[in-house]
Parts: sequence; structure tokens; C-alpha cells
Amino acid sequence: MARPEWLPQRGASLRAFLPTRLRFPLVEAALDARLGAAENVFGGGDGYVGWGDKVLARTARKLAGTRRLPFWALEDGFLRSVGLGKTGAPPVSIIADDLGIHFDAGAPSRLEELINESTSWNDVSRACDFRHHVVEQRLTKYNHLPDRAPAFSSSASRRRILLVDQVRGDSSVAGSGATEETFRLMYDEAASVPHATVIIRTHPDVSAGLAAGYLRNLPYRPNAIICDETISPHALLDVVDEVWTVSSQLGYDALLRGMPVTTFGVPFYAGWGLTIDRAANACARRAFARRTGSPSIDQFAAATLLHYPRYVDPVKVAPTTPEQATERLIAWRRRALGLRGTYLCLGIARHKRHTVRRFLESPLSNVRFARSKPGNAAVRQADYLVRWGNDDLRADGTLAPAPLLRLEDGFVRSSGLGSRLVPASSLCIDRDAVYFDATRQSGLEKLLLETDFQPALLARAGRLQQRILQLGITKYNLPAGPDVDYRRLAAGRRIILVAGQVPGDASLRYGLTNAIGNGDLLQNVRAQRPDDFIIFKEHPDIVAGRRGPPTPSDLLARLADLTVNDVRIEHLLHVCDEVHVATSQIGFEALLRQRPVWCHGLPFYSGWGLTVDSVTPLRPRRELSLEALIAGALIIYPHYISARTNLPCEVEDVIDEISSGGGPRRSLPRVLANRMGWSR
Repeated sequence: MARPEWLPQRGASLRAFLPTRLRFPLVEAALDARLGAAENVFGGGDGYVGWGDKVLARTARKLAGTRRLPFWALEDGFLRSVGLGKTGAPPVSIIADDLGIHFDAGAPSRLEELINESTSWNDVSRACDFRHHVVEQRLTKYNHLPDRAPAFSSSASRRRILLVDQVRGDSSVAGSGATEETFRLMYDEAASVPHATVIIRTHPDVSAGLAAGYLRNLPYRPNAIICDETISPHALLDVVDEVWTVSSQLGYDALLRGMPVTTFGVPFYAGWGLTIDRAANACARRAFARRTGSPSIDQFAAATLLHYPRYVDPVKVAPTTPEQATERLIAWRRRALGLRGTYLCLGIARHKRHTVRRFLESPLSNVRFARSKPGNAAVRQADYLVRWGNDDLRADGTLAPAPLLRLEDGFVRSSGLGSRLVPASSLCIDRDAVYFDATRQSGLEKLLLETDFQPALLARAGRLQQRILQLGITKYNLPAGPDVDYRRLAAGRRIILVAGQVPGDASLRYGLTNAIGNGDLLQNVRAQRPDDFIIFKEHPDIVAGRRGPPTPSDLLARLADLTVNDVRIEHLLHVCDEVHVATSQIGFEALLRQRPVWCHGLPFYSGWGLTVDSVTPLRPRRELSLEALIAGALIIYPHYISARTNLPCEVEDVIDEISSGGGPRRSLPRVLANRMGWSR
């Protein structure tokens, strides 16, 4: 889609007051422009921006008029975030209006112009598909509330009217030409409808005691029900027949679903022939006179969802498409709903607590830390107990039977070792067992066993594999020394790579290896491959001196032809003919590069028909394609957090960050990580 002419030019220098720049750090990315200080009245610049219709925005508008420069009013888009903006949830859409702002019916807005022109657009088919996608995925502005049926849904009624309350003093109420009397009129008319049940939807801020509303304290009517449950707007729309509102976006959500909507104020979606409009005051007459278009619902969706908002990816801090923005929302909502509850993290080392908090916090969760054996009161308040690794909790008098979650680093972790305190970009959160525990069925094993891997997911896994190969991505992505000509050293012999591990590592203890050590593994491989060129790779933590003693040099001299440490593992995997492991993840990385892998223990990737296995799984496993294994182990199972923006993301985002340097982007304001993040 071409960039609209009414927006600032790409790279434009826009002026904004400091609070606006700090509170809304994604404006630059959304507009593809630069924000400078508005306090310097005589400085250069291509225009001004201000948020909403607040004092600073009005001041910026006056400065723009004084200097004869354009002004753009900024606001959240109609598909915003997972969580409230006041809690720091990052937006995926921002509106920039050069004429007015959509919620102020007292003056023209760019949205009105777009809707008036919508009958001439050629992207209505795309808008239709996008509208259906938004409705099917049950997306709305904030997307963080549970999607469950309300308590009144079983009560019978021939006609259910949903009456939407709003926060007293909200700008959209005054902007739609409405007053307190407008809400009273709406309530009285709805309550007078014969055989109707009126459901009053209280605003979440009013239910939480953070604000006052208009409808809650009106006189009681026997056919009225107050619904103050904190549930998704779509859950309400499922069980009502029509929506009456003054100016709430809930009316817009209902309109996109094709439901009857009656308006008593003048919201942006009124006056187009799509709603029943009761407002007849001067503001309504002027607004309806400007709104001359007669769009279809899909033309209206094209204006409000495709053309008016600017979409931004908060993870990449870059402009994006509406479709990609909604995929980000869907993934964030799935994560937030999956992390609902209170987490009591037990015995987590202090240097890991920040990482654990980043991965467990969401708009619907609460994370606390305690010693290994907390008091009963703390445990009773927790929905989940959390431990790192495979440390178990036995039932005793001090612990309640709360579910236990186990944490472990993911398979594409970081640019650096965890033992050097490099924060993880991926974490595995398992409700059953740690993925390396072959004695019990982990969540990963269950996922690989039960998932119906659809073609689209397998195709994504294939693309991910190619990206990993192209960029040479591994678990730690450590700096390496110069490449070695392994073929020349092997002098025609087959090259066998043996992956060393940290002695006594938990994956060895629980991987059915029969306590095999690096020396035992080397002896086994040398016995099986007496004439081949064996390369032994020491574990990075041992090389760094962080964990365990190195493998004895006399043993290496006798059993290995070459020992390597800081080398490019992707280059080594590319030239070797076989890879032998106990449970090392190098075996998984070898599979990604389609190398033959011999497993002398039972790591998570063995037993699926892709490796040669010395150990038989304790439970039946099925055959998987390599793409299915990649989809389960890299796309579905781990959780990912951006190292740059501290936001939940996908494996592809982490890979892109690692390949481009891995660390936080220095030009990104620190406030972005603080205010945009899910962690406080």
C-alpha cells in the first residue's frame, strides 16, 4: 500500500514535547519520522505532533499554526495492544490525523475524508478478508481480558440489548456531542423496550474502582442487569442481540461483526448508514452533514483498519502491515492468557530472577520470589510453584499441592553463555517435566507426540531451518577463531564429531546415559569407528572455566585425532560425516544441518526416527519429519523475549537479533524497554 500523501514524508523531522516523546516512543517508527524537541520554538522542523486533545497537544497545534507548519494529532488505533496503555502495554497501531481526530465530531477529521472516498478504493477485498480475520480471532482494542461467557448468559429473553457505559469525563463522550443526560436517555429508552432485557456493561476502570461511570447509579429497572465482569468484549457480543452506545469502541466491534448498533452520541462509526443514530443536536447535524458517503461494511473497514491507522511492530521497532500486526497481537494474547495466575518462584538464583520475571510476567500474571521452602501462607496464594531445572519438590507439611513449573534455557538461547550471566532470549516453561528428563514425559515430548502439524506450520519450520543454516545460528552463538581445514587434516578419512558435555550435567543424569562421561563416549566411538578421523569438541562452559574440569589430555591424545574448542560449530557440522552425542544439543543442531546423528543417551530429539539410537525410549514415540521436530522444538515449545525491546517475540525475531549483533539497540530510548515491556 502506497504511503498516503497526508502523512509526514519519510524521514521528516517532527516536533513534539518531551512528555509525548517519552510516553509514546513508537511514534517515530509508526510514522517513519524523527521526533525533535517542540520546546525549541525557533528550531527547524517539518511539522508538529501531539497526543489526543490534551493541553500539550493543543499547545503543539498552536505552535504549528504560528509557524505555518502542519500538525498531526496522534491517538491509539482501533487494534492496539494486549493490555492497557496505562500499564505500559505497547501498541501495534497509531493514528496520525492532519485534519482533526476521529473521536471529535465537532470538527472534520481525516477519517471522515477517507470514509467519504472509500467507494473508489480497490482494496475492499483485502479489507473484507481482514475484517473477517479480526472477527474470527476476536480481536479488539486491548485484547487482554478472558474470553469466557458472562454469568447472565443462561437467562432467557426474547431480546437482549447491551448498553455500554463509559468513563465519566472521557474525551470521546464530549467529542461525540454527548453529556450525562445522553446516557440517561439511552438507559430510559432501552428499559422501555417491551420484553427486552437490558445488560449494562460497566467499563473495566469503573469496575476496578479507578473511575466513575454514567449508568451504574441510575434508578433500578427490573429488566436491567449490570455486568461488571472483566471479560472480553466479544464474549459479551456473543450473547446479546444488539448494542446501544454513546461513543464506545464496543459499538465499532459489534459493527464489524455485522450486529445492529444504535448510537446516542456521534462516534466515528455513526452517520454512514451502518448504524441507527438517535443523536439530533447541533453537533450531530454538522457531523452527519459532512458524512456524505454510503460505504459498505467492508469499505468502512478498509478506511478504519487499513488506511487510517499506521501499524508498527514493537519488537522490531519498525513499520509493519495490518496483517502482521494482528499476528503479533494474537501471539501476545495467547501468551498472556497462558500465563494467567500467581507464580511463586522457589530457590531461583538472584542472577536469574530478572530473566525469570521477564518470561513469566504478562498483563494477567504476578511473579514473586521466595526461598526454597517458603511458608504455607505464601504457597497457598500461588497458582504455580516454579523451579529452575529438574529440582523436584516433595510433598511435606510446608507445601500446598500447587502445580510445579520447571524452567530451562531454550535451544536458541543467546549470544553468549549463561554461565557468563548473558541473559537468555528463550526459555522453556514445562508443566510436566524438563525436556531433558527422559524418565518422565515432558511437555515437549507430549507436544511432539500429539500435535497435528499442519502444512503451514511445517512450511514455516522449513523456512526457519533455512534461515538458521544461512546465518549459522546455534544455541550460544559464541565468537570463534579462524576456520580449520578439517578435510585436509583428515587426509581422506571420514570425519566423526564427538560432542563433549559438562561432567555430571543434569541432561546426562536424566538422559538414560548410564552415567556416560566424555571419556566413555570417546572410547565407544573409537571402538565403533577405529579408522575414522575423530574430532572431539569440548563444552563451551568447560573451555570458559565456568563448570567442571576439562577432559584429560592423555585421554584425548589416545582417542581423538583432533580436539577443538572455539571454532565455528556450523562449519564443523557442515564438513563432518557423522555426529556422536550423549545428550548434547549439538546433535539437534547437526540434524538441522541434515548430518547423521548417533545418540548414546536419550535427548529430546532422539526416538523420532531421525537419529540412530543406542537407548530405547521408555514410552512409545512416533516417526516425525525434520520439519515437525523443528516446529515443535523451536516454534511452539519455547518462549522468546527480544533482547532489544524486552518484549515477547517469535524465534525468527531472536534469530534476526542474534545475526545483527544480539545486543540492545543503542539508539532505542531506555524508556522503551521500561514502558513497552511486559515486565515492570
